[in-house]
Amino acid sequence: MFRKRTAKERFWEVLPGLQLWTVFFGAILLSYYRPVWAALFIICFDLYWVLKALNVATHLVASYKIFQFVVKLNWLDYAARAIDLETLQEFLNARLALAQNHTARNFYKSQLSKISLLRSQNRKGADYADYYHLVLIPFVNESMEVLDSTLAAISASNYPKEKIILLLGSEERAGQEAQDIARKIKEKYQANFLRFFVATHPDGLEGEIKGKSANAAYATKSIMPELEKMGISVPQILVSNFDSDTIIHPQYFARVMYEFLTAEKPYQTSYQPITIFNNNIWDSPALIRVISVSNSFWQFTESSRPDRLRTFSSHTMTLKALVDVGFWKKDIINEDGYIYWQCYLRYNGDYRVEPLFIPISLDTCLASTTWQTMINQYKQKRRWAYNVEYFPHLLPALIKSKAPFWDKAYKFYQYVEGNFNWAAASILITFLGRLPLYIGGQAFQQSVVGYNLPKITLILLNIALVFLIFSVYINLVLLPPRPKKYGIGRSAMMYLQWFLVPLTSIIFGSLPAIESQTRLMFGWYLEFWVTPKARKGENTGLHMKEMQSVKSS
Repeated sequence: MFRKRTAKERFWEVLPGLQLWTVFFGAILLSYYRPVWAALFIICFDLYWVLKALNVATHLVASYKIFQFVVKLNWLDYAARAIDLETLQEFLNARLALAQNHTARNFYKSQLSKISLLRSQNRKGADYADYYHLVLIPFVNESMEVLDSTLAAISASNYPKEKIILLLGSEERAGQEAQDIARKIKEKYQANFLRFFVATHPDGLEGEIKGKSANAAYATKSIMPELEKMGISVPQILVSNFDSDTIIHPQYFARVMYEFLTAEKPYQTSYQPITIFNNNIWDSPALIRVISVSNSFWQFTESSRPDRLRTFSSHTMTLKALVDVGFWKKDIINEDGYIYWQCYLRYNGDYRVEPLFIPISLDTCLASTTWQTMINQYKQKRRWAYNVEYFPHLLPALIKSKAPFWDKAYKFYQYVEGNFNWAAASILITFLGRLPLYIGGQAFQQSVVGYNLPKITLILLNIALVFLIFSVYINLVLLPPRPKKYGIGRSAMMYLQWFLVPLTSIIFGSLPAIESQTRLMFGWYLEFWVTPKARKGENTGLHMKEMQSVKSS
């Protein structure tokens, strides 16, 4: 059950939707009464998106180069060397001397700069063996197949298993079948790890909504007495909150541990991998593939801009930070993003998300029929876009926060701008461009501005589309090998699917975001919707070449 809103909270909830619909209706009125003004706005807006496309393409390519380099390193070796920062510094200097390209040199220079800072603060180093990874996997009604592949990938990681604790968070409301699956998974994998816990989240607890956040909070709190009995303290634990279909890179935990050991403020940092939707990418329809790849590219571009990077989907943070903020907020749909804001507010702005540039693989939306797949994808995107629910919690808290003014103002602007563009950009670009010509009157149509408006907007949009070339290329190199059951025609569709971008950006981009903001505005609140997981063959998540374990340093 949802909690009651106060009048102030309702005021903040109305603002995102009110802003959106004011722009939509304002664009129509402006096109009718002031078509020249509307035309100038259109040109400026399209130019803004051309520059934005250039910026995104630049960051996408830069991030991909770092990604290619990072996945080839032996991160367990790097983590082991962090026990002595002086020795690590010497090692990094030696690697810098051997670096053969710009990306490698920049990487080693950044690491050396970081280690120098730590040493200036009299940090000596730390032993990764003193710490533990608590892997939390909340689930509701996912199949044995999905959970089995997730646990198999964790078991296959190159990290010492005696330093990994598994926590499977089941839901009471899912019934006996879910409990049976949890029991079977535990029986199969518990010998692989230090400990394997199963927590059952009771249904209908006060102050909670049905969702992942309440399950995750309950499960983690429930085992803390057990961790204490094991002699493991809160500062020793890193918590990885994984979606149930998460296939980790073999070096994921080692990569996280290196960043934790070398972070300036490790307990005020979250660690974010790059999410790639490859588990069943070859089985999903073309529209869904475009959406899934676009989601991955968003993670790439944000990873190269740490000031913008926020926690998303599966990621890792410290148990100490979770305890400090009171765990995940139990009446929030999208807990993965809001946990960042909880930490940002708790530490007065002194909190960051560290990009790992290492992949995890998740499922694309897939159902028994194409139509149901489309419905599921729309619902998933609507849930993601419902992060506008943060607004009444976030803005008042930021106003009161002691975080640096310009930092919190900029970060809130990013949040507002991102949600607005998510809902409005595709609609405005697609339909507003010709609106003044249709309703602005004959005088505007015959004017110089009216004559040139469609030509200018077409040129600008074509320039923006050129940057799709980078997306097509990176999409193809990230694909796992084509399963034998598919012919060459399936590979050809991986090129042709990009012509669907305008369609997907509206149907699965703008429309679910518009619905989410409108629902919040009118108080038609969403409940947490669990994306069904389905497979139609082998899991190809680990088949991508960048997901293979390596031995080099």
